[in-house]
Amino acid sequence: MRQSMKYSWNQVTILPFFFLLIVSSNGFSQNARQVGLNSIKSKDLLQTVGYLSSQRFEGRLPGSAQYDQAARYVATRLKNAGVKPVGQKSMLHYFDQEVNEILDAQCFLLDENNNYAIKPLTLGKDYVCRGFTGSGNVKAETVFVGFGIDTDEYSDYRGINVKGKIVLVYKSLPPWKPSSGSWGEIMPRDKARFAQKNGAVGIVFIPYPGSFPKSNIYGSIAAGKGPQLENFPMIQVSNEVSDSLFGKLPFNADVLYGKIVHDKAPHSIETGRGMYINIKTDYFPSRKTANVIGVIEGSDPKRKNQFIVLGAHLDHVGQQAGKIYFPGANDNASGVATLIAIAEAIKNGQVKTKRSIIFAIFSSEETGLNGSKYFVENSPINLKQVTAMLNFDCVADGDSIAINGHPTFPRLWRIAKRMDKRNTKLLSKRSYGGGGADAEAFYQKGISTLYFNATNGYKHLHQTTDKVETLNPVLIEKEAKLGYLVTLKLANGWFKGEKARKRE
Repeated sequence: MRQSMKYSWNQVTILPFFFLLIVSSNGFSQNARQVGLNSIKSKDLLQTVGYLSSQRFEGRLPGSAQYDQAARYVATRLKNAGVKPVGQKSMLHYFDQEVNEILDAQCFLLDENNNYAIKPLTLGKDYVCRGFTGSGNVKAETVFVGFGIDTDEYSDYRGINVKGKIVLVYKSLPPWKPSSGSWGEIMPRDKARFAQKNGAVGIVFIPYPGSFPKSNIYGSIAAGKGPQLENFPMIQVSNEVSDSLFGKLPFNADVLYGKIVHDKAPHSIETGRGMYINIKTDYFPSRKTANVIGVIEGSDPKRKNQFIVLGAHLDHVGQQAGKIYFPGANDNASGVATLIAIAEAIKNGQVKTKRSIIFAIFSSEETGLNGSKYFVENSPINLKQVTAMLNFDCVADGDSIAINGHPTFPRLWRIAKRMDKRNTKLLSKRSYGGGGADAEAFYQKGISTLYFNATNGYKHLHQTTDKVETLNPVLIEKEAKLGYLVTLKLANGWFKGEKARKRE
């Protein structure tokens, strides 16, 4: 009887010892993961978004003092979450970026005889300046020149005199393919060069059917390659202003768009209406801006030199004339807040990962993905050791989570899908090919990527209304939680990267 009791006592004392070993190696880490997950709250995320999108930072124009302040704030938040610099002493990795500051802007419609300015237009309601507009004080009649293209194969300037005039153009390219197969990359600054070469003194971008966003009153610093046209004003106007400019004609810009597309030929015409445009800018060919780069080092001696990269861009499109600014709450204070929340969750749960995690907050996405391009060309880590890159951009406005990458990296996407099925339950089936936005530079280097965004969002894209009050609290919390779970799975799991399938 005593022998039997002694045997039972050994079971009681020995088995819990092994049980504790199992708990410490698996159960504890799972508990730590859950503690971190539970610490991600929509209230905290939206507080971060609200601060970054406040007027204090004036739309976070890359290269501005306000952007630099925002970058330093983000670096401090990451440092407090246990993220450390990588490749240098500071998390701020500086590079050069051209900058254009809009100091003042005035715009009027002229009278019937185009002699006097009679109707003032309101900045932010009737018109906005293109981010890389030049300075200029011009009063002239307007001439419609379609897509504003002037090439050997197709020219909207044939048969029309625009010397000394302001041209009206669509920002888009023609929807048909030319005989060469492609229009190439013709950006707003290229169209301004076409206009100036033909003698115009300014350019006005007008809405066209299917334009996105529907409002033509949005900020943009995507201008294309230089040089800057420092004395050539560039603005874009609302539908109402466009209709006023076509008021003397029997058709408006939408009708002309249909004619051009149908005939695949120009329908350029004088409108008979004039404008007064006065813009003052301060242009800098080169200023410093910074990516914020840090690392949470992995705990496995053999795998800590392998990396999961989390990316989001901090910059937006700035302010204009001290009268309006573009908050950029969804685009992309939401993505930056998500990365901060993931770092803080890892700290709150005292989670240890085998692989290291890079936090990459990019500048200059809005000017052409320059920050992420700079990172991959000047990487502080060995890109061949990057297992995957997860990009977070516009993750708070919409009704469900969208993750692009499924057609190109199906195994990686399925990891996210499984995490969503078990936890957040908000993932849309919609998914485009890998790369895109700041993930593109990594995709081009052969790195597996996922691009977290949202479905049915972008209602306030690049508009003055992209404020924290317009965001979906449930969505941003679940995006952050799913990003956290996928990050930990990749940082501890079997996934070693995936050869890209042909992008769709």
